[in-house]
Amino acid sequence: MFDDFPALVDNTRIHVAAGDWSALWRAATSFDPGGTGRQLAMASFGLNHMLGGLSPWGWKFGSLLVHLVNAMLVYLLCARLLKLAGVRSWLRPSAWVIALLWATHPLQVSTVLYVVQRMEMLSLTFVLMALLAYLRGRAMQIEGRCGWPWLLACVPLLLLALGSKETALLLPAYTLALELTLLQFGGATLGQRRFWRWGYGAGVAVAAILFACVVVPHYAAAEAYAIRDFGALERVLTQLRVLPLYLGQMVLPLPGTMTFYYDDMQASQALLSPLSTLWGGLLLLGLLLLAFLLRRRAPLFALGVLWFFAAHLITSNVIALELVFEHRNYFALLGVLLALADLVRRLPVKDGPAIKVAAIVAVVAGVGFLGAVRSAVWGEGLLLSTELAAINPQSPRAAHELGVRYYEMADGSADSPFFSFAVREFERESQLPNASILAEQSLILMHAGRGLPVNPQWWSRLHERLRNRPITPETTGALFGLLNNRLKGVALDDAALGDAFLLMFDKVVMPPYSYVQVAAHARDYRHDPDLEMRLLAIAVEQSKGHPGYVTRMAEGLRKDGHVVQADFVLARAKAENIAP
Repeated sequence: MFDDFPALVDNTRIHVAAGDWSALWRAATSFDPGGTGRQLAMASFGLNHMLGGLSPWGWKFGSLLVHLVNAMLVYLLCARLLKLAGVRSWLRPSAWVIALLWATHPLQVSTVLYVVQRMEMLSLTFVLMALLAYLRGRAMQIEGRCGWPWLLACVPLLLLALGSKETALLLPAYTLALELTLLQFGGATLGQRRFWRWGYGAGVAVAAILFACVVVPHYAAAEAYAIRDFGALERVLTQLRVLPLYLGQMVLPLPGTMTFYYDDMQASQALLSPLSTLWGGLLLLGLLLLAFLLRRRAPLFALGVLWFFAAHLITSNVIALELVFEHRNYFALLGVLLALADLVRRLPVKDGPAIKVAAIVAVVAGVGFLGAVRSAVWGEGLLLSTELAAINPQSPRAAHELGVRYYEMADGSADSPFFSFAVREFERESQLPNASILAEQSLILMHAGRGLPVNPQWWSRLHERLRNRPITPETTGALFGLLNNRLKGVALDDAALGDAFLLMFDKVVMPPYSYVQVAAHARDYRHDPDLEMRLLAIAVEQSKGHPGYVTRMAEGLRKDGHVVQADFVLARAKAENIAP
């Protein structure tokens, strides 16, 4: 699915051979961009490949095991939280119910079975462990015992969580929510109570200063959103609609509301454009005020609300991420379930708990059934693709996924009816308002790869989108996909392909090796030496932050017999005082 391809299928660094344990480190450092983050999750992917190659079953089974471990941790965490909230009867069954709803909720299906999101899941594994350690340590402190060893254990657990995904940085926000509600900055002595109050107060102040002075100015710059068709303010405003969308999916998890792809969502332009932005903002503000007012009288409810918001502090902020993704609710769902559990607990019943128990059993069964249905859909490729395209016909990504599925079913035969189905779906994708160049790229490769005529309009539409649409990671991936196929012998229009790259380079700055690749195409296929030299000059300029790259570039050119180009690269670097 989607990002699984660049991160797992095309990333050969995690394709560890059976028994090659030393290669696991190469896999651990294979995350892009940078290759330095999420080592633990990437190593787990390398282990998956070592044990079963690229067979999807093993990868999804591995993610399911992580999810099951997390469900057990959620149960333990809920049992502690309910006890702190004063629950005495039905404590363990209640914790089991919350954990079971969290584990089987239909919203979790796309996180667990969308393999690359094991990063999110594995990160939460260690965050949950850290929360359990934190609660144990603080409980011991409040009782007058030594709890620091448990609190110190949160540090290595946080580091392990960060080794899977950066969202683990939200752990202090989760613990602050615990202090504001259930723990209330308690301690056995006045000094301890002051320490926690002043410590968290100072931490919030420092975080606020860094956010205002570093994060906001960085993302307020236009170049930070160069790959998006919205800005930082528009993104934040849109979250006033996105967060209520998430809440609706959690409370009423109907299959048609969870579309997986949300690329058709239009960004909010102002509080009243659309009007749902204002209404969503009022709803969220009301929830926050309610949590603040009830933090002592109904601390579990308040904690659940605060955890929901805390879980979205990064992904619903000014950072230039996409607008909506379901996996961002992997932990946030627990907050909503805790809030609902506290409300259910407080509902008065006249004739004993039987009717309440029956209602809870019905809810658990209903949620489990809906989760099983969605899981079954995700278990069959064509069914999933057709379902996603049907419930969200305005999504270019859903249309593209279905087109690719049809093309695979054609098995390379242009005479297959599935080939025609794929063409029809890619043409439909191309007409959607937010479509990228993926539709045109697919149509061109489908026909050129089979030796069929390529419609010149496909190239024209591709060029037009490059002129008028933001250059996204999908765009660059599609263009380099065309280039790679050309290098493999697929006959393409080299002038049109080269012009496409020039249009892209006019709008975004790429790593130096990108210019070198296109320069080689200009030399070997377009036969345009002037363009080759111009692109090599840009590659040299972009090498300033890549020590040693100019030397490697020159050595590679000289090894392939392009001595003039190698000398030009070194001379250019010398003239511009760029370290080779």
